[in-house]
Amino acid sequence: MDDFLRDFIVKKWKIGRFTFTFLDALLAVCITGTGIFLRLPVINHTVTGPEKIGAVVLDYVLALLCAAIVYRCTAGRNRAFLTYAILAIYPTVAANAALWNVNAVYYVILFFVGFYLYTRGYRALGGFSVLAGVGIALYRLYRWQLVLSVAYPVSLTRGWPNFYEIIGKTAFVDLLDKVFLLCLAGLLLTLAYCFARKKVRLTQDLALQLFLFLAVLIPYFAPYMPAWAGYTADIAALLYFMRRKERFYLPMLHLIVSYSAYAYDINGETKLPMVVFSVILLGILVNVGVDLYREALGQEPERSANS
Repeated sequence: MDDFLRDFIVKKWKIGRFTFTFLDALLAVCITGTGIFLRLPVINHTVTGPEKIGAVVLDYVLALLCAAIVYRCTAGRNRAFLTYAILAIYPTVAANAALWNVNAVYYVILFFVGFYLYTRGYRALGGFSVLAGVGIALYRLYRWQLVLSVAYPVSLTRGWPNFYEIIGKTAFVDLLDKVFLLCLAGLLLTLAYCFARKKVRLTQDLALQLFLFLAVLIPYFAPYMPAWAGYTADIAALLYFMRRKERFYLPMLHLIVSYSAYAYDINGETKLPMVVFSVILLGILVNVGVDLYREALGQEPERSANS
């Protein structure tokens, strides 16, 4: 009997290229249950219906998908499992579906499906998935702004500590929102031009860095961003850390900012001024931008050698 139990515990099962033991499966069940129990006390904060239940289920699907992405990029079984474990109990992930019923996971999961398909070589299908996620995100943001109780926004922020916390979020609202939307569009077009002009090859590492950079950049300069605007970057920063262990501080800092934005929206106050979190986001943006530039620059010797 002892030999049977010992062999059963250490026996390895295989799903595709992924191997696991009984203890791995037991730990996965425990962390899944922990995530469920974290959500149960707050799930009745808003109306519970099929949409919310579906969002909670998709939380775990998203965690599995991100674990698959990490395994695909690193071939690290422990890193993939750790990714699932963290996302199952991530505060911002739980808050979006179970507490707020914002259900951002319905479009965010399309971003990561697209990224996963890209890593598998299905570039066109991956791009379509990302564009579909962007379309749904814009639609839900538009619907959210329609229910605001003011005829015209009186502040350039809606809970997310973006760039306007630094320069002033209530001055020249009807002018700066249009100006910075044009500036943001210019930044994105300039970035696309630089990648096309220099013929940068979009590797897995570069794609992950670009994904995180855009996830931080867009809500940082776009006006009227809600408190959950950093949801995508929270998850992308975690994947980035799993790929580059020396950047362990990025998901920690971004999670602090995101959770503080939630607290500000719910309680109307935070322990630190919101401008502090805007400065932290600026530091994250610069850090990831420098990494992105170095990664792209590192391809130049390779192109020179090939030519």
